[in-house]
Amino acid sequence: MTRLMIFLLVLTGTTSIWASDFRETPLTQLARGAEASPETMPVESDFLFDYLMQEVKLHYTEGRLLALEGDTGAVQFEFELMLANLAAIEELDSLGFDQRAYFTSLADLVRTDFLPYLDQERKNMLANLTFREQMIQLEIMQSVPDNDDDFIVLDDRDGHIPLVLNNRVRSIIKFLQTTRHSEFQVWMDRYAKYAAVIRPILIEHGVPEELVYLALIESGLNVNARSWAQAVGPWQFISSTGKIYGLERTWWIDERRDIVKSTEAAAKFLKKLYNEFDNWYLAMAAYNCGEGRVHRTIRLEGHRDFWRLRTLPKETRSYVPTVIAAAIIIRSPDQYGFTLPDKVMTEWEMVKVTRSIDLDRIARAAKIEYSILSTLNAELRQGVTPPDMHYALKVPNGYGDKVEAVINQLPTSDKEAFQIHYVRRGESLWLIARKYGVSVTSLTRANNLRNSNRLSVGQKLTIPLPGTTTYAAQSRSKQTLPTSSYNKLVYVVKRGDTLGHIAERYHTRASSIRRWNGLSYGEYIYPGQRLTIYQKKSDG
Repeated sequence: MTRLMIFLLVLTGTTSIWASDFRETPLTQLARGAEASPETMPVESDFLFDYLMQEVKLHYTEGRLLALEGDTGAVQFEFELMLANLAAIEELDSLGFDQRAYFTSLADLVRTDFLPYLDQERKNMLANLTFREQMIQLEIMQSVPDNDDDFIVLDDRDGHIPLVLNNRVRSIIKFLQTTRHSEFQVWMDRYAKYAAVIRPILIEHGVPEELVYLALIESGLNVNARSWAQAVGPWQFISSTGKIYGLERTWWIDERRDIVKSTEAAAKFLKKLYNEFDNWYLAMAAYNCGEGRVHRTIRLEGHRDFWRLRTLPKETRSYVPTVIAAAIIIRSPDQYGFTLPDKVMTEWEMVKVTRSIDLDRIARAAKIEYSILSTLNAELRQGVTPPDMHYALKVPNGYGDKVEAVINQLPTSDKEAFQIHYVRRGESLWLIARKYGVSVTSLTRANNLRNSNRLSVGQKLTIPLPGTTTYAAQSRSKQTLPTSSYNKLVYVVKRGDTLGHIAERYHTRASSIRRWNGLSYGEYIYPGQRLTIYQKKSDG
C-alpha cells in the first residue's frame, strides 16, 4: 500500500475537525445562545492558538500514518508531541468559546484514537485528568435512580454540610467500592496528606470543613491536575475565576496549583455562593455548573430542593451526591473497604528568594528530595523561582538556614534561569528564539506577546533558558529509536539537498527525519549539517 493511499485512509477515517469548520459540540451550541459576559464574549484571535493547533494536527496525521504502518514506538512519540502542544494550548489565556470547543474536540479525538497504541507509561500521562472527567460519566448516570424514597439523615449539625443517605448516594458509594476502588484509594491517600492543611483554612473562612471533599472530587487533590477545559489545581479554577479571587498566573507561577492559596480562594468563592443560595447543596451545584444555571433551574421548577431539581445537568445531579458519598466513606473507611493512611503533608518554612533559581539545583545542594520541594512549591510552572520579585520559597522545616546558605553560595551565573534580550533592528521573534535555543511559543508566553510581528527596537524580552521551558519546548526533543531494531546512520547535508530528497533516498519520510533531529516544521537544513537517520534492519 502506497503512502498516499495510507494518507487518504487516515483522512477519510478521521473526523474532519480541521476542515474549514469544526464539528458541533454542546459548548458551541451554548456559545451561540449564551448571554455576553467575560467568559462568553469572543476574544481576539490568538496566533499562538492557531500555531499550536496546527502542530497538533500535523502530529495527529503523522501518528495515524505510523499506526497504520505498525510503527508503535513512533506513534507513541507523536502522541507525546500532541500532548505537549495540547497542554501548551491549555495554558493560553482568554480562549473564546469557539476556540475552546475546537480544542476540546481535538483533544478528545487524540485521546480516543491513540489510547490503543500507548504503553502504560504514556497511558499514565492521561491520568492527570480530573476526577470529575474520569468518574462522573454515563456509567454513574445509568446506575443512579432518580427516586429518593429511602432517605436517611446521618449528620446535620450547624456549620456543617448535611450528610444523607439516599438511592443516589448509595449508588455512588457502591460505584467507588467496586469500579473505582483502586483509584479512590489513591485519592484517599492524597486526602490524608492535605486534609490537615485544607480543613483549618476552610474553618478560618467560616465555611464547612467538609468542603475538602469537594476538592477531592474536583481533582483527586492533585495539585497538578488540569482538565481539558482549562481548569487547574486541586480546586479546578479556570484562569478568569482564579483571578477574581486573587490567584495570580504568569509565565513563572500559577497560584491555582498552590494548596494554601487556592484553598483560600475556593473558600471565598464557596462562601459567596452560599450567601447567594443559602444552601450548601445548591452552592456546590453552582460551583459545578455555574450560578446562572442553578438560578434558571430554580425559576423553571419553582422550588429550591436540590434532590428534586430534575433539569440541572446530569453531571451536577451526580456531583453533589458524589461529594457526600466521599465524606461518608472517609468517615468510616474500614466499613467500605478502604484504608486512611497516617500521612500528612511536609511542614514547611519560608525562605525569601530574589533571583530566578532552578529548584533542582537548590534540592541537590541542600540535600532535599526534589519531589518534596516541587510539591511544596507546586505553583512554580517552570521549576524555577521567578525573576524580578521577592518569592517566598517553601522548604521543609529545619532547612531554611541551609537553603539560604546554598543560595548565597551559588555563583551569580548559576543563579539565573533566564536572560534579558533587547530587540535590535531587523530581528524577528523567530530569529531571537533560534539564537537562544528556545521555542517561539515559550518566548511568546514568557513575555505575554499577542502578536509576533509587533516587536519594536529596544524592546526588553525575557528569555527563559532551555532548561526552564516546558511543554512547547519539549515538542522539539529528539526521538531515539532502539539500535536492536534500527540501524543508526549519520548523513551530511550537501548543497541542494532537501529533506524530501534525503527521505526518498533512505525510504523514510521528511517528518521522521525532523523527529529524529529535533527539527521543527519549516526549519531549514544547510550544507554540512549532520542528520541522524534510522533504518529498520529489515530494510537494511
